Amino acid sequence: MFKRNLIFSAVLLATSAASAQVEVSGKYTHESANYTEQGTNIGDTISHNQDGFKRENSVRVYFDGELDNSVLPLGSFHVEVQGFMDESAIEAYTGNEPYTQRDTLREAYVDTQYNDWAIRAGKQQVVWGTADGAKFLDIINPTDYTEMAQNQMEDSRIPVWMMNAEKPLEDGGSFQVIVSQSRENVFAGLNRNIDQGVRSNGALSGNGAMALAYGGDVISPGHDKGHSFILKGVDTISGEDNGFINIAPDLGTVASLFGRAFALRNDSDEGGLNLNSHSNAPMAFFSVGSFNQSGTIAELSNSLNNNFTGYGFDALNFGGTAFWNTDANGCYNAAGTDGDSGTNHLDQHCTYDKSSEGQFYTGQQALAGFAGMFGTTLHDMDKSTTNTTFELMDRTPFATFDAFVGATSQYIYDMPSDASADLAMRYKNTTPNGTNYSFNYSYAYDKNPVIDVSWRDQAGNRLSTKRINTAGVVGEYSTGTEMTSVLELVGGSNPDGYGGLAIANGAGESAVLTFEQTLERAHNLGASFDTTIDTAIGPVVLRGEGLYQKDVYQPVIDRGALSIGDLPAALTMRKGDKFKYVIGADMTAMTNMMVSLQFIQERNLDYIDSNVDFDGSSECTADRVGTTANCGVYTLDFASMHLSNGLQKAEEAKDFVSVFLSKPFGESGQHRWNNILMLEENGGRWNRFDMEYTVNDNTVAIAEYNKYWGSENTQFGQLDKSSNIQVGLKYTF
Repeated sequence: MFKRNLIFSAVLLATSAASAQVEVSGKYTHESANYTEQGTNIGDTISHNQDGFKRENSVRVYFDGELDNSVLPLGSFHVEVQGFMDESAIEAYTGNEPYTQRDTLREAYVDTQYNDWAIRAGKQQVVWGTADGAKFLDIINPTDYTEMAQNQMEDSRIPVWMMNAEKPLEDGGSFQVIVSQSRENVFAGLNRNIDQGVRSNGALSGNGAMALAYGGDVISPGHDKGHSFILKGVDTISGEDNGFINIAPDLGTVASLFGRAFALRNDSDEGGLNLNSHSNAPMAFFSVGSFNQSGTIAELSNSLNNNFTGYGFDALNFGGTAFWNTDANGCYNAAGTDGDSGTNHLDQHCTYDKSSEGQFYTGQQALAGFAGMFGTTLHDMDKSTTNTTFELMDRTPFATFDAFVGATSQYIYDMPSDASADLAMRYKNTTPNGTNYSFNYSYAYDKNPVIDVSWRDQAGNRLSTKRINTAGVVGEYSTGTEMTSVLELVGGSNPDGYGGLAIANGAGESAVLTFEQTLERAHNLGASFDTTIDTAIGPVVLRGEGLYQKDVYQPVIDRGALSIGDLPAALTMRKGDKFKYVIGADMTAMTNMMVSLQFIQERNLDYIDSNVDFDGSSECTADRVGTTANCGVYTLDFASMHLSNGLQKAEEAKDFVSVFLSKPFGESGQHRWNNILMLEENGGRWNRFDMEYTVNDNTVAIAEYNKYWGSENTQFGQLDKSSNIQVGLKYTF
């Protein structure tokens, strides 16, 4: 339906040239921005000072005119094109990009009449909402959020191709129908610029010490790394350090190294810890968490004494880090010489106790040692908080890691085609007492992306996760009564299986953890009103709008599934309903100062907060899971979820309060300043002050100050280090 939009644009331009009269106007805008705080942006690794991060120049040219009657009777047209350059932006943000606020062709439409219908056809934007700083009824066009809400709505709103028809009714109201192109909201770090190639680390090869057998970490920079407005929720998906898309291949390599650490000396078997691997089956049920418990470490020592005497542990010195020192019983350090000169191994007379951590070998040190070669948060084993991948996978048995051997990752898109369309309609009218109201409905793709996580084979076929021993204990050689499950990956096109043992047998393959971004349709039913009442302080406009959404998707975390390593079951997008509304009051105070107050709430009608374990029925109790801190199923805060805050839970009802002030100044009121303050539940704060100073009829100087502060685990507070000041000018011609 919309495939020929460029051809349509060319026709419009050609038509404009043939018209009797074409009006050409334009606007040049320059904006320079500097940080006002020192610090590190989310997803970055380099701290910034009060540096400049934006030197933006844009030119918009507008073509307006009447159509030749031989083309369309009584029609007019409008075309808006844009040239864009930002020399200080990160790569991919320096120039024009389609379907962002930097689009070359912003608008291109014709206006005409058919019977009683006023028709606007082409690339355009439609405004249905009136809220400050929130978009509830503005659901026709997607939004570019790469600068959060700092830009004006008409600039951040993304025009799309549509057929927009409106008809006046006999009762004085009007009915509007829109069929529009399906596009998504754009976020820094989560848009179509992301690399869709397979992400992997260096190849494993050879026998013996893994320090010699591993080719090294392959850095996969986080998408849009260095951008000023990446949110924590986005960083959790695509970030270099915290993004699961980049953690997955590192996890695959650590699984390979870790499995080999318990193999026979000079054995190249990457099967490592598989239940069916005869040499390592005794270790199969040890889990990440139990590996760090003092009793389990002692049990591990006994296990090694009884079952692994004479086995080598070269990989435990991976990266040049020794994990034990000589003790009173003659345990060997990195220079051990007891019949095995120059290698690191555990002597059968040694005992190990976690109470001696810092002097003797611990499982935590082993995990950190393997993962320490990588840039992701596999290795930051700070026990005071649960903030690393291994800590979140504390009940994952060693046998499950065999399925991850050599694992890679990939981000792919399955977005609506150009032939897909959204349908929306609105009825609006005015009551006899002057109250304006509207009813809105749309059946459309929700503009927020849905991300599906799955294991796939090398050909892209989905794999299933098979759980073994879901009702059993951790294992023969582990202490405690915590419940876990060993996972295997099955299905796909390779009947020989996936992971270490399958690869070692020469016929299997490594699996690909795939993140597929798509959009899903939802029903949207909305309404709005505004009315004026006389008060002691003067006229006050009361207004409100609400939106009920059916079948929108929300991110849900199953901490129990994550703890046993079942990644696709751990992070899911689930269908549910939401209701959003805003109540506002506008008034005039002092001398021509407009004051606008708003209360905004977003209610999740299918909020999830369940204290159940990975099997979906058992309660999260300390004797079952070891610690209830890493168990349960709940809705995630999409904007703020992060490894640094233990994957933060969302609010069932999220509240915002805003205060907007606007006042002209100057002898004739030719200048204006505006200020909006947004107060977010749980302590997030954002304040934007902007000013326009008219220099002459064509030139306006602009200035803007954006301050973010408050709790770092809120939508606004997390952007504290992105607070900024901007200056520039606008020149019209």
